[in-house]
Amino acid sequence: GVYALLIAFAVFVSGVANFGLTIGYERNFFEAKGNTQKIAALLYSTLSFVVSTTLIIGFFTFLFRSQLASWIIGSAKYGDLLVWAFLSYSTTTLKSYFLVYYKNTENPKSFVWYSIDENLLNVGFSLFFVTYLKIGVSGLIFGQLVASSIVLIVLSYRFLTRMPFAFSYDMLRESLKLSLPLTARIFFGVLGTHFDKYLINLLGSLGGVGIYS
Repeated sequence: GVYALLIAFAVFVSGVANFGLTIGYERNFFEAKGNTQKIAALLYSTLSFVVSTTLIIGFFTFLFRSQLASWIIGSAKYGDLLVWAFLSYSTTTLKSYFLVYYKNTENPKSFVWYSIDENLLNVGFSLFFVTYLKIGVSGLIFGQLVASSIVLIVLSYRFLTRMPFAFSYDMLRESLKLSLPLTARIFFGVLGTHFDKYLINLLGSLGGVGIYS
């Protein structure tokens, strides 16, 4: 139950931090297709913005972690875990921009390779944290965070060595024009898929949330 609510919070806050840019990035990618410098500028400009907003929101999440945990989960003791859950899901989201690049350039081998690698690493680290170190629900969060971080670092290194860093304020602005109106969809999307878990916690128990999930 705790894990389900942590993920629900992470999905919502990470979605807000992205401002719907996954859609803006993918749409504008095809306008820049064929121009390596423009594609690089679009990718890195988008990632730079998302990293910045993620750090800002992450700071406030850390600052009010106890209050948020009390409100969402019902206990302030999960405050630190709430921050880790947010970082874990945010790392996964950052990785997704690289995967969109592989999808749009019709490179299924790399897309599948990195997706499977992350899943296998996630299972491996989660099992290690939960069964060997016996740290409970924290192990599921840390397993995902470590797996996503490893894949993100490898992808970042690979892209930066093959596609030098570039930044374009104009391209970022054009993506935001398309993406910002879609941010509301994230809010209602999370409500539609996760709000029932929050209600079960309020009216029932954390155990009930876990069984339901």
